[in-house]
Amino acid sequence: MTGPGFATIDFETTGLLAGRHRAVEVAVVHSDADGTVTGRWDTLIDPGDGLGPGPTRIHRITAAQLRGAPRFAEIAPSLVGLLAGRVMVAHNASFDRRFLLAELAAAGHRSWAPAATLCTLQLSRQFLPHGPRSLAACCAAFGIELMGAHRASVDALATAGLLGAYLDHSPARDGWNELLARAAAQP
Repeated sequence: MTGPGFATIDFETTGLLAGRHRAVEVAVVHSDADGTVTGRWDTLIDPGDGLGPGPTRIHRITAAQLRGAPRFAEIAPSLVGLLAGRVMVAHNASFDRRFLLAELAAAGHRSWAPAATLCTLQLSRQFLPHGPRSLAACCAAFGIELMGAHRASVDALATAGLLGAYLDHSPARDGWNELLARAAAQP
């Protein structure tokens, strides 16, 4: 999973507040500059301080499933490697970026941040101006399958598919190419 392109990320968490709540699952899907999926990676994460009943109803991840999962600090170097040199993409990217940066800071990686970020939720205003905003509704508008939503690997793959649809509907690639170049220049 190397080369220039996009890294679509999705987190499942113990709550909505980065820094207070913790990540329990993360997935990254790599796509090339044209939006073709070229690789996938995901892992459960031991949050260390309990799961809580609320989020479990949403993502269906149980405490039993997290037993033996790595802590975030253990996967942080691999995750940074998967994101480095690529445009980070997420549906509601501000949420995933906040969790990424909070978890990285807690793991001692305060100096790293993605060089460029794209939000497919924000882009939906351009590509679906009168349409839906949820990941499921945006995917449905482009005929992208989303079975088993609210699991990181499923949502990241669907978001990567949505990115590909947006790229297919972009006559000019100047803005996309600028982001790709900025990300690729990241040390």
